[in-house]
Amino acid sequence: MKGFDFVFKRFPNYQAAPWMDVIGLKKGQLLLAQGQVLANLFWIESGILREYHQDGEGEFTNSFIFEGNYYLTGFYFGSHLRSSFTVEALEDCNIISFSMGFFQERDLDHQLVLDVFKEISMLKYQYNLQWKLINGKKLFLEKWESFKQAYPGLWIRIPQKHLASYFKVSSQYISKLKADRKL
Repeated sequence: MKGFDFVFKRFPNYQAAPWMDVIGLKKGQLLLAQGQVLANLFWIESGILREYHQDGEGEFTNSFIFEGNYYLTGFYFGSHLRSSFTVEALEDCNIISFSMGFFQERDLDHQLVLDVFKEISMLKYQYNLQWKLINGKKLFLEKWESFKQAYPGLWIRIPQKHLASYFKVSSQYISKLKADRKL
């Protein structure tokens, strides 16, 4: 499945294009800021995004989202939720944004809307499960190998400080392991 084709298939008689927008982000720009109202779903055509949370103790990286994947953390059923994460471009990105308003401002078949929401929920569940399987209760080197196997070549494109934040280790620790040729 690519982009929002699954929405178009379920609602072939409705124009979804006006509800979509292409966003170009430069490295370092934000897609979402922590606390921002969530109103869109996103498909990453190219680039890598980092999802992170800031609090009084600093920031931690929750996940990385890259080309060919959805960013669905903003998925909701009509309430006005606010993002608990900031999403930053780690490299130049092209993203398709789909407004949740499509589902709220139309007289759509309720069963079809539920079917699409179930599909979106399943995508979000599978994506979150993959990240939890990598970063579960394992030793760092096991997590690192799981990450490299699940996402070949991705770790090379992500700055070491963000990988360290994701794996909850110091950047210096990763440098030491690299120097000892353990990574």
